[in-house]
Amino acid sequence: MTNTATALETDQTLYSRAQLQQLAQQHISTIAQIKPEQELVVQAIELDARIPERYCSQPLQLETNNEPPFNRQVTVQLKCNSPALWTQYVHVRIEKLSPIVVANGHIAPGQIINEQDVSVEYRPQHFVRPRYVEQPQDVIGSRSKRSIRSGLPINTGQLCMVCKGDNVTIIATINGLMIKTTGEALEDGAMGENIRVRNRKSGRLINAQVTAVETVSVNI
Repeated sequence: MTNTATALETDQTLYSRAQLQQLAQQHISTIAQIKPEQELVVQAIELDARIPERYCSQPLQLETNNEPPFNRQVTVQLKCNSPALWTQYVHVRIEKLSPIVVANGHIAPGQIINEQDVSVEYRPQHFVRPRYVEQPQDVIGSRSKRSIRSGLPINTGQLCMVCKGDNVTIIATINGLMIKTTGEALEDGAMGENIRVRNRKSGRLINAQVTAVETVSVNI
């Protein structure tokens, strides 16, 4: 009787707790949805040590209790149909990491930021605020409006690509034609923000979008 049982087991795959956890992690890593710029960290919660090793003669069926995109935890069902029907549930934690730009050292008010002043770190998405800057190129050449401590995230409210009183280049698009002129910024502006600008030649006040350091654009 023992020999028969051993022969049957050799035709089956043995799954330990660690292997079940790993399969659940791999399954979630494959189907989880994240943004292109994000990174994914998947970690299965340890199964109870009393759960025994299990045999299955067919590939396990893996399913989740809901569809992606997932929240921070999801349950994976691992099911065997032969020779004996069994099911194991594995809880998996999901952490989506998003890039943010942080100060490499103290940044003083009025300081123009260069490449050496900043770097990118990945932080859990639920800690990332909407105004945090994600890409270094979005801050290079901008000016700090206030003191920024080393290691802290940089947000758009701390910077101005165009600062009040700056001489700016105004790029106007008229019927597909591009015209450049000069102006004075009447308020601070970060990348993509609309600010008031005075055209130096005409004296006209316009609303223009900040597109680069000391540069704004407007469609006429």
